[in-house]
Amino acid sequence: MSAAIASWARHAVAFLAPTAVLAAALLMPVLAPPAASAAPAIFPVCIQAGGQAGPDIAGDLVVWTDNRNGNLDIYGRYLSSTKDFAVCANPAGQDNPAVTAQVIGGQKHYVVVWVDDRNTSAASGATDVWGCDLTAKTAAFPVSPRNTATIKWYPEISDNWVVWVEATTSAGPYSIMARDLSAPLSKKNPYRIATSKVLSPLGVSSRVVAGKTVHTAVYTSASGDISGRDLPGGTPFAVAQTAKFEWSPDISGDRVVWWETGGRVMARNLATSKTSFVALGARPHIDGKLVAWDGGGHGGSFTLTYAGNAAIYVRSVAAQHAQTITLAQKDQTSLFPALSGKTVVWEAGPASRVLSHIHIYGARL
Repeated sequence: MSAAIASWARHAVAFLAPTAVLAAALLMPVLAPPAASAAPAIFPVCIQAGGQAGPDIAGDLVVWTDNRNGNLDIYGRYLSSTKDFAVCANPAGQDNPAVTAQVIGGQKHYVVVWVDDRNTSAASGATDVWGCDLTAKTAAFPVSPRNTATIKWYPEISDNWVVWVEATTSAGPYSIMARDLSAPLSKKNPYRIATSKVLSPLGVSSRVVAGKTVHTAVYTSASGDISGRDLPGGTPFAVAQTAKFEWSPDISGDRVVWWETGGRVMARNLATSKTSFVALGARPHIDGKLVAWDGGGHGGSFTLTYAGNAAIYVRSVAAQHAQTITLAQKDQTSLFPALSGKTVVWEAGPASRVLSHIHIYGARL
């Protein structure tokens, strides 16, 4: 199993992450978030044997990495139904799924992308990004060129744009890549939009700039800053470049969130250029005005550990004094939230994060 597959979580840092990333993570203590309002009911999304981790959600569809078959596959469930299904159960390993809901020809299409090692050897550690259109019921297709010598991490998708991180070794340096699914694979598609010394999740979203709809990617640049770039040919721009270590950005429209030294979740409105403190916490995710994060912590050298009994938190960034919703489960560590509209999903299990004991839960806000 490759290093990328072994992370088995959409927003987890790979176990062989660079020392600089781990050192910065150690500076992020587990701190209590602000007072919270009453929480909505929590419901199971998938609690099958084998374990599930790293969920993403778009519209009615939740996807995650699943180990029920004894190897990593991608599974999903429409929340309007009671059954889950295999998105991709190729005998090779699949990991890090992301999903988008876009309207094509007047119909909503759900497109899923993930990291896949079907065309590479375990010895090389190389992986590809694959995808499928669940609505059109297409066969899985390669998003990145097949049989390359690079490791891929953290694919994200918004409409027809997919972004991810890749490198020839897990130690980097790392290339931030972008692919337009509406055009065929070529020497110019996918293409590199930036480079970084930090292995970090990233984000992509549509927004309106000067009256036109564009897709903007946000990523960790240099040795710990947040930058953005409008696709395909926009000029890179600074989102957050301070003396603090900043990483793990996400974007929805004009709003960008990230995680910085001190366990601080920060936000910036690209339309107003206003930066604000959201809360103390980790691994933020944003959709519209709502930001979700978890209360887990990082620690250890080349090993990830998390704070026991960590909860999920959600609040609006549109109101200065908005209340925070707390989603807590007794004797469970809840991590890696994802949002779509007023639905939040996450993984929950022991603080040691043993895959066989992790499952997917959700709540409607």
